[in-house]
Amino acid sequence: MNYVVAIPLDRKLAEFIGKGGAEGSIDFYNRKVGNDVVVGLAPSSIEDKFYAVPETMLICDQVLISTSNIDKLLGEMLVACSLLDKHVIFTDENDISGLLSGIKIADYEISPREEVLQKILAQKAMDRPGEVRIDLDHAFPVKGIGSVALGVVTRGTVKVHDELYHSSGRLVGVKSIQSQDVDVELAGVGTRVGLALKGLEHSEIEKGDILTKSKAGRVGSLRAQIHASQLAKEQILAGSKYSLVSNFSCVNATIENASGSEIAIKLEKAIPLVVGDEFLLMREKAPRIFAKGKVLAVGI
Repeated sequence: MNYVVAIPLDRKLAEFIGKGGAEGSIDFYNRKVGNDVVVGLAPSSIEDKFYAVPETMLICDQVLISTSNIDKLLGEMLVACSLLDKHVIFTDENDISGLLSGIKIADYEISPREEVLQKILAQKAMDRPGEVRIDLDHAFPVKGIGSVALGVVTRGTVKVHDELYHSSGRLVGVKSIQSQDVDVELAGVGTRVGLALKGLEHSEIEKGDILTKSKAGRVGSLRAQIHASQLAKEQILAGSKYSLVSNFSCVNATIENASGSEIAIKLEKAIPLVVGDEFLLMREKAPRIFAKGKVLAVGI
């Protein structure tokens, strides 16, 4: 089984979960336990790259939160967790029962730090059947192999020799697949993969791009169902400007229309989005992550 875990606050906790791998705005930590693989995602810098926090929380199936510091940042993480339908594990360094009583997080538990790995493995791993989708975060050339893209399988199963559409609309072939430095013939949901691709240069792949069985291009506008945290006290109005985060993509966005729980959004830069995708909205003041949306239509 494969488990993807967001670890937004504590680098030492991420290092406890696994060995460091790919680095960038998000650093990856990998650990194999028997037949199970846990991949931890930690922002490289919350101060300079806060957008990486919602990116990790969207791509994961569980969130691991350190309670070693009771501060405003922990409060922001509680608001973000309340917006997402994810299993949350809190460490037990400090008693946060008072904080939790004032915010609704549907699925959480509290664990000693030394037991968090067992708590992660005790949960059911992600199961998102259907056509394959891989969300990409890195790409680079390898001598004798060609373009290699790193990402997470977020739907279905990818297989060697699959032909998939890149966000650019180009059809590319999967020459080989690696997971945890081992060649594999296929990889399911939650797997951290390295894909050797034919038909696409590494320089044509951007962080946030996706590979899909059916065409799914970049879009510059969308209509969405929106839910804002009551704690944020933010009225989403036409003309308001925010940052929109969807998996490994982050872009400036303007609200063009708001009617009840539905909004129309114009993006400053086109990003890969399909109907059904979830996203988070960020603002400048705390709590910065204040609303969750689900895409109803694209290219409006």
